[in-house]
Amino acid sequence: MTESQKRQVRELLEGALAREAAEEQTLAALFYSQLFKVAPKTRALFHNRLCVQEVKFTQMLEALREGLDRLDNLVPILWQSGRNHKLYGAQSAHYVVVGDVLLWALEQRQAPVPLTEETREAWQAFYSLVCLIMQEASQAA
Repeated sequence: MTESQKRQVRELLEGALAREAAEEQTLAALFYSQLFKVAPKTRALFHNRLCVQEVKFTQMLEALREGLDRLDNLVPILWQSGRNHKLYGAQSAHYVVVGDVLLWALEQRQAPVPLTEETREAWQAFYSLVCLIMQEASQAA
């Protein structure tokens, strides 16, 4: 990832996370609501109470934001997450739908200003890297 892409992803995550206090619905709640609408079978993969899962989701987004400048620190977190997701029953196709829904949720937080194509591409590059690490960990488990 280029420095410009890292900056764009950081700004996207920071903007979405910063709006948490001002919004009635958290980013995590928005994400899970949409995920279960577009992929209802994924609900069965989550064994925690949703409020617990939402905290984990937010913590991961914060870790992603913090890890942008130190991907070497982020890899072990993603590796463990990938191993965990295999235990939960996550499949390769789930990463695609989660990525689509996550981008949608991040975009909702940016409204009414739409994401630029450049920001979308930066996010896709970053999310692809995240998925690659997690799926490699899943396969190695």
